Amino acid sequence: MGYMKCPRCESDQVRKNGRPNGHQRYLCKACRKQFFEPAGPDSLNRKCTETRLSEAIPKEIAPATTTESGGISILLLDAENLKLKVNTEQFLASLCDYPLQVKIAFANWKNPSIGKLDAELYDRGYELIHVPGGANSADGKMIAFGAAILYRYRDVRQVFVCSSDGLLNHLCNQLQNQGLTVFRVRRQNSVLSVENLLTGDTNHYSCQREEEVPTFEELANQIGEFLKAEHKSIDERIARFSSVAELFQERRTLVFPSTTSHAAAVSESGENELTQVAEVSLASVAVNQNLPEIIPDLNSNPIESLDVLKYILVEIIETAKVDLKEDYIPVTIIKKKFFAKYQFHADLIVKQLLGNNSSLIKLFQSESADFKIKLIGSEHQVAIMPKIESSE
Repeated sequence: MGYMKCPRCESDQVRKNGRPNGHQRYLCKACRKQFFEPAGPDSLNRKCTETRLSEAIPKEIAPATTTESGGISILLLDAENLKLKVNTEQFLASLCDYPLQVKIAFANWKNPSIGKLDAELYDRGYELIHVPGGANSADGKMIAFGAAILYRYRDVRQVFVCSSDGLLNHLCNQLQNQGLTVFRVRRQNSVLSVENLLTGDTNHYSCQREEEVPTFEELANQIGEFLKAEHKSIDERIARFSSVAELFQERRTLVFPSTTSHAAAVSESGENELTQVAEVSLASVAVNQNLPEIIPDLNSNPIESLDVLKYILVEIIETAKVDLKEDYIPVTIIKKKFFAKYQFHADLIVKQLLGNNSSLIKLFQSESADFKIKLIGSEHQVAIMPKIESSE
């Protein structure tokens, strides 16, 4: 067979290796590659078709061919030191630039503490390499195997070294010296740390929650968004409850054009019960606004006249303008500050001074000479008319 040469290594140490589909196939003894003899008189100069010899040579020692993507990534796992789940592998694969095609696990598979891990890893596509029992036996085999990884897999570009043992630092240095990008994978408690030894970048993965751990800046931004959304939700609920409370008070005072004794009995028997519900609801508003749980006595009034109430409201609005740096102050904030200062709800004071059909919003609307109220979105806001001064 001296007239035939291997198209890959130009060696003449070739032999016939079958004749599938009528085409003569040859095997090169030097590079262990198979090729077909092309038809035609110029067969010696024409490039032959190559196929990888996957069955004749064990996968562990067979050199890999170059992939279409230009390279592959390999994962080396010390199965006695570290355990990886499927989601964890997907996280590691997302960090590399080449497909994670080869996964190799080292361990003493006879160790009863491993259990059925060998069967699980084998089903997930791992190559299993057995080592005898002893301290650092798996680490030593990983170092010996990984040091010659370029011979076995010529298209490897990136390697994951998965072990928390410091002994594997020697393997990482050797792989870096060969021009490979090394990811060092360690585990501390329930957090997996993946360090790119070329760039120094480190990513973290929570094994308990099975998701990537964000940076401090990303967590701070998420917390800030949650607080903003919660604060807006609380303000909206307080405003809606305030409107419902006003409607509730107005509903209590409605007089139906009915003269039946049944309607009168229902109105009389339900008045005390409705009052209790109102008191409990108003106390709940105080709790939601971080105010003291004080249920006011609806029969007492600490403010004697409407002029005094208007003066107090002007003072509250002026203070809020300085704090918020806005001319128009939301009615909900005015009610909150009023309760914090006097331990009474402003709507109840207005009702006792002007009647049950009145409310704080109706007071602002009726006192147009002193206050200017407008509806912004779904919320009433109040400003002081320019002529109002604290001369009193």
